[in-house]
Amino acid sequence: MENENTQNIDNEVIDNEEVETETPSENEVVNEDTDPQLLKLQSRIPYDEDLFGTNENYLTALNELLEDSKSIALETLYPYEDTTEMDLPSKYNNWQIRCCVELYNLADKAGLSSYTENGISWSKYSDGLSNFLMNKLTSKVGVPKEDIEEE
Repeated sequence: MENENTQNIDNEVIDNEEVETETPSENEVVNEDTDPQLLKLQSRIPYDEDLFGTNENYLTALNELLEDSKSIALETLYPYEDTTEMDLPSKYNNWQIRCCVELYNLADKAGLSSYTENGISWSKYSDGLSNFLMNKLTSKVGVPKEDIEEE
């Protein structure tokens, strides 16, 4: 039989009084205007109060990861074009989420370029991404664009 003083996920019961907890609920993190990529990333990188402190810091970190991964992809795909105003093609949405997770997981391994233990090894490029992930992007063929004046 359950006691009236039990805890549930959203609320704590203290001395028969309900008190809201500080942990952000899905309703605080998700709204109609939220980027679908942000929602996917939230499912892959869960909120950790000890790490992020506040929900605002958590969302800021995730948005920065999305922007960084977008920049990496566009600069790799279109090396000769100005990509500052470009959107990432939707076919790379999965790549972007995987890139964000790799960047997040490798954040504490700065400067490490390869690792081997018990016959298992991995390596990464200097920007922190695995060779496997970076090889999924193929640069578009082109030539550097110059301002050529007609004579």
